[in-house]
Amino acid sequence: MKLEELTGWMDSQQEWDYQLDDKGVLIRNDRLQTLTHCTFDAVEKNTVETLRTACSQGKDVDQITRVTGYFSRVSGWNKGKTGELRDRHRSEV
Repeated sequence: MKLEELTGWMDSQQEWDYQLDDKGVLIRNDRLQTLTHCTFDAVEKNTVETLRTACSQGKDVDQITRVTGYFSRVSGWNKGKTGELRDRHRSEV
């Protein structure tokens, strides 16, 4: 992939930002609070999806929960509801 493709993709995304230096690209993700340096060689050898995954540093994981027979994504819950989730008692069945 060309550097222009990567920077163009990041410009179109709100949570991604980058800064060029002598050796490569410093990539920041505001939502995941990650900071990753990719060399120009790494950019040339990989796809946007591969670099996005590497720069997420394993933090782009969505938790789900099952409550009264249905599943919902915890990432969409408000502050009070996530607090309730932390306070729940968990037991082995």
